[in-house]
Amino acid sequence: MSMKDNDYMCPKCKGHLNVGDYVVFATKTQRKHRGLIMMSPVVGEYKYLHHKKFQLGEGEMVEFECPICQADLTSDKSKDHAMIYMVEDEDHFEYELFFSKKAGKQSTYVVAHDNIETFGNDAIDFEELYYE
Repeated sequence: MSMKDNDYMCPKCKGHLNVGDYVVFATKTQRKHRGLIMMSPVVGEYKYLHHKKFQLGEGEMVEFECPICQADLTSDKSKDHAMIYMVEDEDHFEYELFFSKKAGKQSTYVVAHDNIETFGNDAIDFEELYYE
């Protein structure tokens, strides 16, 4: 699966979150600082860009919002993860993509029905995540 060409969408408004080579989110830190974050569209790659004055503290919880409709993207299944839709470029299949809201924590899950792919050094079993 070539993740770079996938489409990423808000689960609430179905707005497209991809811009160029990034997926864009509006965010707010625990310290109430707001900023845009541009993340890599490659699942399992944890590089991101932000304004130099918008700093994330290691381990800080970050709220992710849709930059289009301002919907809170916190997952219904885990308050520590955000969820967006990922539509695969080749087969146009829609997946749920969960990623950690904690700065520096590398855990991502791509879920479709009973198929779960896990990415990142900090990922745990998705069933544990779901039932926490």
